[in-house]
Amino acid sequence: MNSRPDFAAIEAFVRVAETGSFRAAAVALAAPVSTVSVQVSRLEARLGTRLFERTTRRVRLTDEGQRYFEQVRAGLDVVTEAERAVAEARGEARGRLRIAAPSGFAEGVLGRVLGRFTQEHPQVDVEIELTAGQLDPLRDGFDVVIQAEPAASASLVARKIGAPTKYRLVASPEYLARRGTPAHPRELAKHTCLVMGTRREATTWRFAKKGSARSAVVHRHATANSWPLIRDLAVSGCGIARLPEYLAAPAISEGRLVQVLDDFCPAVEQMYAVYARSRHVPARLSSFVAALQGFLAVWPGCLPKPPTAAARARG
Repeated sequence: MNSRPDFAAIEAFVRVAETGSFRAAAVALAAPVSTVSVQVSRLEARLGTRLFERTTRRVRLTDEGQRYFEQVRAGLDVVTEAERAVAEARGEARGRLRIAAPSGFAEGVLGRVLGRFTQEHPQVDVEIELTAGQLDPLRDGFDVVIQAEPAASASLVARKIGAPTKYRLVASPEYLARRGTPAHPRELAKHTCLVMGTRREATTWRFAKKGSARSAVVHRHATANSWPLIRDLAVSGCGIARLPEYLAAPAISEGRLVQVLDDFCPAVEQMYAVYARSRHVPARLSSFVAALQGFLAVWPGCLPKPPTAAARARG
């Protein structure tokens, strides 16, 4: 047996074993099916054993193939990681980027950022999971978590992304025509409200007026762990909702929602990108955080102030 490994044949074998198909492996390798087949046959001849049982419907590893696969896949992973590290040392962003973010942020911001980010960094594969609470990137297996809380551990880094998120109280014109428009936070007790999250503190909405803080406990008519769903419920006339500005503003400008209690500014929240503290931050992660910060530096702060209920009444 030739002592020099045939890396191209080994990679072809691993891709076939992973996908269970010569055709799928060829797609993954951007090579003709015939080339993949020849490479695997060459490897089998070199090793002197069959690695696959082939039928017209499926490809299955033999016992020898299974043992060989388990060993060489680990070796390929090491080589792939080494190449990624060298590439990132040159400042090239590549590899898998796992992101966790609230649903509203994902819809209002993340999709816009990733559209350009993935074009500028085609070697980065992005995975997004929508969340409704605080996560730990290390414990939960994410590269970065977008959330409204700073880092809860010294092993994590929290970078501010954008200005603090503004909130607006909104309701549909139909709801306000049916139930009336509240003039003070204490009047919210007479209204049905749409609450984000199921925790007890979620029913306490905080406000500020001329530097004076106040709060109101609202009646929980409906709850959800999705900001877009809360918005859609408000648009359908189910009640009053407290929404992030970036999610509320488009519906307000379209006339589907009306801002209420505009003299009382709901409390703001600072959003953070939280990730593991490390001496070497992968280029794919640092590039993504920089893209977020750059986008939010000009948006949504530049959104036009939408008409309020008071302005509509005057208009």
